[in-house]
Amino acid sequence: MSKRTLILVACGAPLASRLADGVRAARERDWDPYVVPTDAAMPWLEEQDLADVPVIVGNRRPHEPRRTPTADAVAVVPATFHTLNAWATGNASTYPLTTLCAALGSRTPTVAVPYASHELTNHPAWPASLAVLRHAGVRVVDPHDGSSGSLEPVTAGTGSKLVDGFRWDWVFEQIALAIRGGHAGRESE
Repeated sequence: MSKRTLILVACGAPLASRLADGVRAARERDWDPYVVPTDAAMPWLEEQDLADVPVIVGNRRPHEPRRTPTADAVAVVPATFHTLNAWATGNASTYPLTTLCAALGSRTPTVAVPYASHELTNHPAWPASLAVLRHAGVRVVDPHDGSSGSLEPVTAGTGSKLVDGFRWDWVFEQIALAIRGGHAGRESE
Protein backbone atom coordinates (compact mmCIF):
# COMPACT_ATOMS: atom_id res chain seq x y z
CA MET A 1 0.00 0.00 0.00
CA SER A 2 1.39 3.40 -0.89
CA LYS A 3 1.58 6.00 1.82
CA ARG A 4 -0.96 8.76 2.00
CA THR A 5 0.12 12.40 2.06
CA LEU A 6 -0.64 14.47 5.15
CA ILE A 7 0.03 18.19 5.21
CA LEU A 8 0.69 19.44 8.76
CA VAL A 9 0.17 23.20 8.96
CA ALA A 10 1.59 24.68 12.16
CA CYS A 11 0.90 28.15 13.53
CA GLY A 12 2.82 30.09 16.18
CA ALA A 13 1.47 28.91 19.52
CA PRO A 14 2.83 26.59 22.22
CA LEU A 15 1.14 23.50 20.77
CA ALA A 16 3.51 23.80 17.79
CA SER A 17 6.19 22.51 20.17
CA ARG A 18 4.60 19.05 19.80
CA LEU A 19 4.85 18.91 16.00
CA ALA A 20 7.60 16.27 16.08
CA ASP A 21 5.17 14.02 17.96
CA GLY A 22 2.67 14.60 15.16
CA VAL A 23 5.25 13.64 12.55
CA ARG A 24 6.01 10.40 14.41
CA ALA A 25 2.31 9.65 14.87
CA ALA A 26 1.71 10.23 11.15
CA ARG A 27 4.48 7.86 10.14
CA GLU A 28 3.25 5.20 12.57
CA ARG A 29 -0.09 5.36 10.74
CA ASP A 30 1.47 5.11 7.26
CA TRP A 31 1.15 8.78 6.41
CA ASP A 32 3.86 10.66 4.53
CA PRO A 33 3.89 14.03 6.38
CA TYR A 34 4.91 17.43 5.04
CA VAL A 35 5.18 20.42 7.38
CA VAL A 36 3.91 23.83 6.27
CA PRO A 37 4.61 26.32 9.09
CA THR A 38 3.55 29.92 9.38
CA ASP A 39 6.36 32.40 9.97
CA ALA A 40 5.27 32.64 13.62
CA ALA A 41 5.59 28.85 14.02
CA MET A 42 9.23 28.70 12.94
CA PRO A 43 10.72 29.46 16.40
CA TRP A 44 8.65 26.59 17.87
CA LEU A 45 10.11 24.16 15.34
CA GLU A 46 13.81 25.08 15.60
CA GLU A 47 14.73 22.59 18.34
CA GLN A 48 12.51 19.74 17.15
CA ASP A 49 13.62 16.60 15.38
CA LEU A 50 11.22 16.41 12.46
CA ALA A 51 12.91 13.24 11.15
CA ASP A 52 13.83 14.63 7.72
CA VAL A 53 10.24 15.57 6.93
CA PRO A 54 10.11 18.30 4.29
CA VAL A 55 9.39 21.71 5.80
CA ILE A 56 7.85 23.89 3.12
CA VAL A 57 8.21 27.64 3.61
CA GLY A 58 7.38 30.56 1.37
CA ASN A 59 5.67 30.52 -1.98
CA ARG A 60 7.25 28.65 -4.85
CA ARG A 61 8.97 30.60 -7.58
CA PRO A 62 7.77 30.84 -11.15
CA HIS A 63 8.44 27.60 -13.04
CA GLU A 64 9.27 25.76 -9.79
CA PRO A 65 7.43 22.42 -9.53
CA ARG A 66 4.97 21.65 -6.75
CA ARG A 67 6.77 20.91 -3.51
CA THR A 68 4.23 18.45 -2.12
CA PRO A 69 2.10 15.71 -3.62
CA THR A 70 -1.65 16.21 -3.56
CA ALA A 71 -2.78 15.95 0.05
CA ASP A 72 -5.00 13.11 1.18
CA ALA A 73 -5.63 15.02 4.42
CA VAL A 74 -4.63 18.25 6.13
CA ALA A 75 -4.25 19.01 9.84
CA VAL A 76 -3.62 22.48 11.22
CA VAL A 77 -2.15 22.12 14.70
CA PRO A 78 -2.31 24.59 16.32
CA ALA A 79 -4.68 26.91 14.46
CA THR A 80 -4.25 30.41 15.83
CA PHE A 81 -6.83 33.20 15.88
CA HIS A 82 -5.18 34.94 12.93
CA THR A 83 -4.88 31.88 10.72
CA LEU A 84 -8.34 30.51 11.50
CA ASN A 85 -10.06 33.83 10.72
CA ALA A 86 -8.02 34.48 7.57
CA TRP A 87 -8.68 30.92 6.36
CA ALA A 88 -12.42 31.20 6.93
CA THR A 89 -12.57 34.38 4.82
CA GLY A 90 -10.53 32.88 1.98
CA ASN A 91 -7.47 35.05 2.60
CA ALA A 92 -4.70 33.10 0.84
CA SER A 93 -1.95 35.66 1.44
CA THR A 94 0.70 33.17 2.67
CA TYR A 95 1.66 29.66 1.64
CA PRO A 96 0.09 28.08 4.77
CA LEU A 97 -3.16 29.98 4.15
CA THR A 98 -3.11 29.05 0.46
CA THR A 99 -2.65 25.41 1.49
CA LEU A 100 -5.63 25.61 3.86
CA CYS A 101 -7.87 27.46 1.40
CA ALA A 102 -7.01 24.95 -1.34
CA ALA A 103 -7.85 22.07 1.02
CA LEU A 104 -11.34 23.52 1.49
CA GLY A 105 -11.76 24.10 -2.23
CA SER A 106 -10.68 20.55 -3.09
CA ARG A 107 -12.76 19.09 -0.25
CA THR A 108 -9.67 17.45 1.25
CA PRO A 109 -10.43 15.99 4.70
CA THR A 110 -9.19 18.63 7.14
CA VAL A 111 -8.83 18.83 10.92
CA ALA A 112 -8.12 22.01 12.89
CA VAL A 113 -7.02 22.29 16.51
CA PRO A 114 -7.70 25.92 17.48
CA TYR A 115 -5.49 27.56 20.09
CA ALA A 116 -6.73 30.97 21.23
CA SER A 117 -7.24 32.87 24.49
CA HIS A 118 -10.51 33.99 26.06
CA GLU A 119 -9.88 37.54 24.86
CA LEU A 120 -9.53 36.43 21.26
CA THR A 121 -12.34 33.89 21.27
CA ASN A 122 -14.69 36.61 22.54
CA HIS A 123 -14.06 38.61 19.35
CA PRO A 124 -17.15 38.42 17.11
CA ALA A 125 -15.12 37.05 14.16
CA TRP A 126 -14.17 33.87 16.08
CA PRO A 127 -17.54 32.08 16.29
CA ALA A 128 -18.40 33.20 12.74
CA SER A 129 -15.14 31.78 11.39
CA LEU A 130 -15.60 28.50 13.24
CA ALA A 131 -19.11 28.24 11.81
CA VAL A 132 -17.85 28.83 8.26
CA LEU A 133 -15.10 26.22 8.59
CA ARG A 134 -17.39 23.65 10.19
CA HIS A 135 -20.00 24.23 7.50
CA ALA A 136 -17.27 23.66 4.90
CA GLY A 137 -16.50 20.31 6.54
CA VAL A 138 -13.48 21.07 8.72
CA ARG A 139 -13.42 18.92 11.84
CA VAL A 140 -12.57 21.13 14.82
CA VAL A 141 -10.84 19.47 17.78
CA ASP A 142 -10.60 20.98 21.26
CA PRO A 143 -6.94 20.91 22.33
CA HIS A 144 -7.93 20.31 25.97
CA ASP A 145 -9.73 16.98 25.58
CA GLY A 146 -10.05 16.07 21.89
CA SER A 147 -13.75 16.86 21.79
CA SER A 148 -15.21 17.74 18.42
CA GLY A 149 -18.51 18.90 19.85
CA SER A 150 -17.26 21.82 21.91
CA LEU A 151 -14.28 24.14 22.01
CA GLU A 152 -12.87 25.86 25.07
CA PRO A 153 -10.50 28.84 24.93
CA VAL A 154 -6.98 28.52 26.30
CA THR A 155 -6.77 30.09 29.75
CA ALA A 156 -3.71 32.27 30.35
CA GLY A 157 -1.01 30.40 32.24
CA THR A 158 -2.28 26.91 31.32
CA GLY A 159 -0.43 26.49 28.02
CA SER A 160 2.20 24.04 29.25
CA LYS A 161 -0.41 21.83 30.92
CA LEU A 162 -2.50 21.85 27.73
CA VAL A 163 0.55 21.05 25.57
CA ASP A 164 1.56 18.18 27.86
CA GLY A 165 -1.95 16.69 27.81
CA PHE A 166 -2.50 17.00 24.05
CA ARG A 167 -2.84 13.70 22.17
CA TRP A 168 -2.21 13.40 18.46
CA ASP A 169 -4.58 10.41 18.49
CA TRP A 170 -7.41 12.93 18.64
CA VAL A 171 -6.32 14.44 15.33
CA PHE A 172 -5.89 11.09 13.60
CA GLU A 173 -9.26 9.83 14.87
CA GLN A 174 -10.93 12.85 13.25
CA ILE A 175 -8.95 12.41 10.04
CA ALA A 176 -10.10 8.78 9.88
CA LEU A 177 -13.72 9.84 10.42
CA ALA A 178 -13.41 12.49 7.73
CA ILE A 179 -12.01 10.01 5.25
CA ARG A 180 -14.66 7.37 6.02
CA GLY A 181 -17.39 9.94 5.61
CA GLY A 182 -16.05 11.34 2.35
CA HIS A 183 -15.28 14.97 3.07
CA ALA A 184 -14.93 16.02 6.69
CA GLY A 185 -18.69 16.35 6.85
CA ARG A 186 -20.82 18.77 8.74
CA GLU A 187 -20.83 18.34 12.47
CA SER A 188 -24.13 18.15 14.26
CA GLU A 189 -23.85 19.89 17.57
